Formats: sequence, structure tokens, C-alpha cells
Amino acid sequence: MSKSSGGLLSGLEVAVTVDDQFQWTGIPFPEGHGPHTVSKKMMKAFEAYGVPGVYAFNSTAPTEEDPRMLDILDDWCAAGHYVGNHTHQHISLNWLDVDTYLRDIETSERLLSRWIEASPSRYFRYAFAMEGDSATKTSQVQTHLSQNGFLSSPVTLWFYDAQFMVAYDRALRLTDRAAQRWIEDTLVDTAIEQIENQAAAATAALGRSPAHIMLIHGTTVAGATIERILDRLTEEGVVFVTSERAMADPANVIGSPVTTRQFRNSTQKWAEHAGVSIPDVPPAVLAEVEKAAPIEGMSYDEVLGRAIQEWTRRVPFTPVPADFH
Repeated sequence: MSKSSGGLLSGLEVAVTVDDQFQWTGIPFPEGHGPHTVSKKMMKAFEAYGVPGVYAFNSTAPTEEDPRMLDILDDWCAAGHYVGNHTHQHISLNWLDVDTYLRDIETSERLLSRWIEASPSRYFRYAFAMEGDSATKTSQVQTHLSQNGFLSSPVTLWFYDAQFMVAYDRALRLTDRAAQRWIEDTLVDTAIEQIENQAAAATAALGRSPAHIMLIHGTTVAGATIERILDRLTEEGVVFVTSERAMADPANVIGSPVTTRQFRNSTQKWAEHAGVSIPDVPPAVLAEVEKAAPIEGMSYDEVLGRAIQEWTRRVPFTPVPADFH
């Protein structure tokens, strides 16, 4: 384990959160991997680096096909971590009417209530971090959350790790170990660069350094790299804190005044509000990642596109791919 060397992130308070430990309906784990193996790696890394009280935000639709996935939450909570609500189907609020979205929240709540109630706070996270394409829709959902005792947990730091998932799965299928190593190394470097850039932008936008909430997904590639990412962050001087500590910061509770249908985290919205540019967001290296270990029909867009089409058969809606740009 590295010791802090007082790097660019020295003293930065960061709460770590994990999304989508079950992945998503229509995007299964690669053979030999799954929620149990990934969560064990993450819990081990969190213990090694003293990362406290990590909230897991999981869309619960995949558990319809395999209810045993929920078993990982017992071990997760026993290790001192917690569970929030992330909707059932993981469909953007942009694409649904408010009533349908609220029913989706309630469906997930019924499945996760035992673990949510055992957590010190009731946190909700919007699917895709998309809070709605109009202020009215956002307000209506926020009203429901308030009435049901939930706070919306934003993401202020992310590094597009989900976009590494499909390439890594291809490399595993092909047993291409060189590609696996390159993808892992690239994700670790990208994580640090993105966190540095976004933390600097938040400071510029707010005029102070806020507490941050970092996102990593429960994917196979995340499980393979989480220890190295935490090691690098520790070396840079990051201080890991609880979500409750981070949510004491008004910037995280009140949120940015920007309403957008685009794929943006809270820091990006604050930066847009303040006219602050963030370099290399999204990271240019994603184009190179997409070329790694190619398999016909298994590009990131193709895999995600098929999954979203599967979701439309469960809940009628019209996806808008441009929202991700």
C-alpha cells in the first residue's frame, strides 16, 4: 500500500460509491465472473485502504432472472458498507414520464428495503446520473424522494469506467492477456487523470474545494483495477470519507442549477454553470479502448444498444442515444 506523497489531490475528501453490482439486464458478466467475485475484490480493497461505508446503488432488474445476486448485499453490509436505491430498470428519467419512473423506484425499494433500512442514510441515485430533461420533472421526482425520506446522492467524480467494460469482456473472451493488461493500465491512468481534472474544475467553479463523491461500477474490469486505483489515489493524498461526510457539503445536497438531458455528473454541471472548461472529458483514450480485442458485433454501442432495446420490451419508452453525448 502506498503512502501519501502530497500529490495534486492532497487533502481532497472523497466518498467512494459503487453502481450496478448486478450490471444491467441484457449485459451479462463474462463467463467465470459475476457480482460475487467482483464485490469480494472490492470489499478486500476497501478494507486495505480504509475506505469507509461504501454505498452500492444497484438497478435491481437483473435479479428477476437470478435472485441469488441479492445475496452479495448481506456480505456487503456485514463488511460495513451500505445500500441505496438506483431504480429497478435503470432507464433514464429523460425517457420516461414521472409516474413510470417513480413506480420503478418503488419496485426497487421493495426488493432492497431490508438493506436500505439497515443503512445510516436513505440515498437514491438517478440512473445514468440523468436527473431529467426538464426542471419540472426533476422537481416532481425530488418531491417524491423527500416524501419518502431519500436524499439524492450525486456523482461528482467519475472516469468513464463503464466504457471500459465491453472491451475488457472481449479481451477475456479472446484470452488476450496483453489486451487485458493494456485495458487495466489505461483505466487506472484514466481514473487518476479524470479525477484530477474534475476536482480542479470543481474548485474553480465553486471557489473552494468541496467534498467529493466518486463513482466506480461493479464490472469485471473495475474489480481487476480497484486496488490499483485506490493505491494511486492514496499516493496522491486523497482522504477517503463517508458519503454522509460528503453529503454535508451544500454543493452535493443542493446540486448544480443546471438542468440538462446530457450525460453529465454534478461537477460537469457546476463547471458549465460557472463557465469552467474541463479538459479531456470524456477522455479521448476511449476511442483506443474501443479498438482493443475486437469481436464483430461487440462494440460498446452495439452491446449497450441491444441492452436498451431489451429494456424497451419491459417498459415502453423511446431511447435517445444523443443524450449520452
